[in-house]
Amino acid sequence: MNQLGSNLPNLLSSFRVISSPVLLVLAWNGATASFLVLFGFGLFSDVLDGVIARRLGQETEFGARLDQWADFAIWVAFPIGAWWLWPDIVVREAPYVILALVCLLLPSAVAFAKYREVPGYHTWSAKLSAVLMGIGVPLLLIFDVSGPFRAASLFLLVAAVDEVVITLLLAECHHDVSSAFHALRLS
Repeated sequence: MNQLGSNLPNLLSSFRVISSPVLLVLAWNGATASFLVLFGFGLFSDVLDGVIARRLGQETEFGARLDQWADFAIWVAFPIGAWWLWPDIVVREAPYVILALVCLLLPSAVAFAKYREVPGYHTWSAKLSAVLMGIGVPLLLIFDVSGPFRAASLFLLVAAVDEVVITLLLAECHHDVSSAFHALRLS
C-alpha cells in the first residue's frame, strides 16, 4: 500500500487538505455551523496526526511534508471563509488578523528563500500558538470575545521569530526542530 493509505496520520493530514476547499464552499454558502464544525475537526486531526505518528512509529518524511501542507491549506482557507462569514469582525480585528497571517507566512517564505523548500519545524512555540488560536478563534467568531484571539496573534509573533531564527541558524533544511535553542545544537 502507498504511504498515504497505509498510514493513519497521513490520512488525517489528507483530511485537512480535502477539508480546505470544502471550508471555502461552506463559507461561500453561509453554512456557519458546518464551517465551524469542519474547522474544529480539522484542528483535532492536526493534534491527532502527530500523536498517532509517534505512538505507532509512523513518522515519515512524506508525512511531515503532508502535515505541513495540510496545516497551510486549512489556515489559508479559514481566514478567507471567516471574511465571508464574519466580515464585520474581521475588519474590526484586521490588525491582529494581518499580524497572524504574516506570522504564519513569513517564516515559510524565509525558509523557502534560503533552502528552496519549506521545513516542518513543529516548534514548541508553533504548537502552543495553534492551541491558543484554537481557543481564541472560536471565542472571537462565536461569542465576539476578542482578547484571546488578540493574545494568540501576538504569541504567533513569538513563534514566527523562533522559526525565522531557526532558519537563519541552520545551513541545511531540517524538520522537527523544537526551538531556536535546539537549532543551536544542530548548527
